[in-house]
Amino acid sequence: MIISAGLLYLALFALAARMPRHRPVLLGGWQGHGFVPHLTLAGWSLMALSLASLWTRADVGIALVGWIGLLALLGGGVTLGISYCPGVARAGVPVALALVLTGMASGG
Repeated sequence: MIISAGLLYLALFALAARMPRHRPVLLGGWQGHGFVPHLTLAGWSLMALSLASLWTRADVGIALVGWIGLLALLGGGVTLGISYCPGVARAGVPVALALVLTGMASGG
């Protein structure tokens, strides 16, 4: 579930950063680079990988309910970060990457 949470945060961040209204706040100086049009594909791909990472668990039904809860929780976190303190939303990206790496190192 750790890997799924990290991937889900990265997916929601990428989808929010693709929107023209949120791009300057989230990306800052990076918004002029050529990867911005690919953020939609990256966001949806990361979300699919997050969901697919649950299929390795023995209790897929419970994991799916947990994933839906994480979707709402992390979506709210990204939204509040964009609205009130963009630095917190940006700081969540390395934390999410650390979650993914920690989950991979611990085996799930």
